[in-house]
Amino acid sequence: MKKIGLLLFSFLLLSITIKAQQNLFNIPSGDITPKGQYFYQHQINTYGNKFESKGHFVYGLGKGWDVGANLVGTGAYFDPIWKPIYNSDFSEGKALSPTLMATLQKQFLLDKKWAVNVGTQSGINLSNSVDKWQPAYFHYGLLSYQVQAGRKLLIGPYLTNRQYVGQGNTVGIQMGYEWKLTNDFYLMGDFISGNNDSAVLVPGIMYNVSNRVQLCLGYMLPNPNTQKNQAVVFEFNWYGWNYKNNH
Repeated sequence: MKKIGLLLFSFLLLSITIKAQQNLFNIPSGDITPKGQYFYQHQINTYGNKFESKGHFVYGLGKGWDVGANLVGTGAYFDPIWKPIYNSDFSEGKALSPTLMATLQKQFLLDKKWAVNVGTQSGINLSNSVDKWQPAYFHYGLLSYQVQAGRKLLIGPYLTNRQYVGQGNTVGIQMGYEWKLTNDFYLMGDFISGNNDSAVLVPGIMYNVSNRVQLCLGYMLPNPNTQKNQAVVFEFNWYGWNYKNNH
């Protein structure tokens, strides 16, 4: 058991320094972190009886590459009693949680307006028992179109497994948008198709607090025939470089 605990601690320590791709609310943003720079994002979804939390930290490798990890599925129920969110029993048909995932993403620039991103998020659920460790993954491709500075559209396929999304489909489409209104305010949102635990629509807004910090607010609307409830989404973005002067 001590060896298991040491392994999980080492994996968590790695996730502090090398983590995931930049996201909108739930899908990758299509942006690539500059070489040697970092980006941290923390998201909290608040439901009627619980909150969910997930953290991302991106590190840029250069030449269109991001590398890192995601820690998702943390949080707690607070009604009727306070207890942490935890599921290592795949037989229940729910997504396993919490889950730690290594990530890798590559961007191919087609011209000044079009780009293609290909990426993966792959890891395991954090269970105390080795026999309950299960592989989880989310592979994707994204085609992005830059309408003009600060305004872009994204669409692409995804392939996942039920350890990551629970019951429902494992192949689908994801779409997103970021639309600059002023120097500080943006409309932002994304959509994941299907009827699994990640299949939601989240429209929202983003505000540039400073050259390096953004705050986002959205509302989660689950797709029909899913077990997920509606939620308010809070998001904090921290850039290691001057974001406003380069976007």
